[in-house]
Formats: sequence, structure tokens, C-alpha cells
Amino acid sequence: MIDVVRPVPVALRELLQRWEAAGRPLQGPTSWPVRSWQAWFPEHSEYLGSLPNPITRAHCIAACHEGLGQQDDVVHGFLAAMVWGYGRVGYGPFRTARVLRENDAVTSTLAEAARIARTDGGPQAFEWLSRHRLRGLGVAFATKYLFFCAAGRDGAPALILDRLVRRWLEQNADWALSLDWRVPDYRAYVETVTAWATEVGRDPAELEYLMFAAEATTDPSSQWSEPTLGSGGADASATDPTLTQGEFAVLDALDDAAEAFSALPSAEASDDDDFRRGIRDLRRIVLASRLGELAASRSADSE
Repeated sequence: MIDVVRPVPVALRELLQRWEAAGRPLQGPTSWPVRSWQAWFPEHSEYLGSLPNPITRAHCIAACHEGLGQQDDVVHGFLAAMVWGYGRVGYGPFRTARVLRENDAVTSTLAEAARIARTDGGPQAFEWLSRHRLRGLGVAFATKYLFFCAAGRDGAPALILDRLVRRWLEQNADWALSLDWRVPDYRAYVETVTAWATEVGRDPAELEYLMFAAEATTDPSSQWSEPTLGSGGADASATDPTLTQGEFAVLDALDDAAEAFSALPSAEASDDDDFRRGIRDLRRIVLASRLGELAASRSADSE
């Protein structure tokens, strides 16, 4: 256990008040490009077609809890978690395929991580996975998978820790966590948010969601904006499913760069914001180039 629990941030109490005044709405469902995922995973096309669209956290919890049997069940739970996590982001299938196809014993690794999350709790599963890393699976999406696997169990939760939650905590709690598989950081994060949840009488996952949504809502291009916490809209360009594999690779590299920068111990919130804006501009250049080619092709076809 951590020696000293940080006090509940004032900003988090304010978020709770606004959320409760709005009737405690659940996180909205996530829409996703079904055909793009099926194209990347033809062997799982039928399963992907059976997933709801849009998809919710509850759907993913059910999918991951079903992943206790055959190999396909484990992979299906992981796919559902990644579908939800990437949402409309067009290169989500590419990044997920890299995890599943470029790691030996990936199914057994995912199955064991899920088992530990269910029986021993999130921090224990995180620690185990940090010693059995899967190439291409960073902290942000690994904790999404672990979250769904551990949900509803008696052990410590596996709270999601990504760039948005990290940035919110740094800006509102003066707490700079690492996204570089540092087990003490993740354990302290889970224990602290759990203690906060006990103090305010809420579930730890609800506090994680509020921090995530509040930070997402500060970006008008984010697909994760929540009306009850601010305003914003989705970046429609991120949904384009017609990208080439080379363009997927460029977008993937940009995302890796953003994650790596956020993981630097010296990365401050203001620097992370500047870096994130630069990455977003580069991503738009890639997408704009592709959209321009498509427009020219369609114009030629119509002549």
C-alpha cells in the first residue's frame, strides 16, 4: 500500500458535482469502422460483425469475461477491448494486428494477464504483463484490456491509464505519472483513485472516466468529448477507412511518438500539449493528402 494518499483534487470534486447534477450519465457508446476491422481480421469477421456498433464498456466487459475458454475467446475479448479503445481512429485495426501477429504466444499471454486481473487484481496483472511485454501494446491499451478483464471482481481494479488521464492528473493534482510500464506508478495510481472513490462514495472506474472525459473535452477534435463536461466534436478525418498500409504505418509511428514523449519523466503538461498539437497537425497532413487523392480520383471517374 502507498504510505500517503493524496487528497481528492478540488477539480475532481467539481467534476463529480457537474456529473451528478446531470444525472450521472454513463460514458457514451463508441462507434467504429466494422468493415475496416473485418478486412484486417478476416478470420474473425463473423465475430466482429456480431459486436454492437456503437459499442459500450459493458459490451467489452462481457466479451472479456467470456474469454475464459478457447483461444478464439481470448482473442475476441482483446479485439472487443481494442475496438472500443480506438473507436473511430482509422489505424486501430493496423495496430491491433501488429500485437496479435508479431508476438509469440500472444494468446497465452493475454489469457494469463486476464486470469491474474480477475483473481489478483489490476496492479498484479499490470506487474506480470510488464515482465511479459507484448510488442506494440503500450500501457494505455494494455490497461484498457485489463480493466475489462478485472471489472466486477473483488480484487483491486485495473483502472485505465492513458495520456488523457495522465495529463488531467498532472494539471489538476500536480501528479506526473509514467506511461512507461512503471509498476510503482500504476500501483499508486490505482490505490490513490480507489481511496478517493471511497472518500467521495463513488466507484473508482467512475472517477477514472470523469478524469478521462474532462481532459478529452478540452480538445474540440476529440471523439471522446462529453456534453455534460464541456463541448467538442469528433475529428471526422480520423475515421477514414481507405488509407493505404503505408499511411497506416505513418499514423502508427506518430502515435508511438506521442506515447513515447508522454512517457518521458521530464515531460511537463505544457510540453506534452505542444507535442500533441504537433502530432495532430502531422496526422492531418497525412490524412489531407489521402483525401486529396481520393477527391481527384472521383473527379476523374466522373468525367
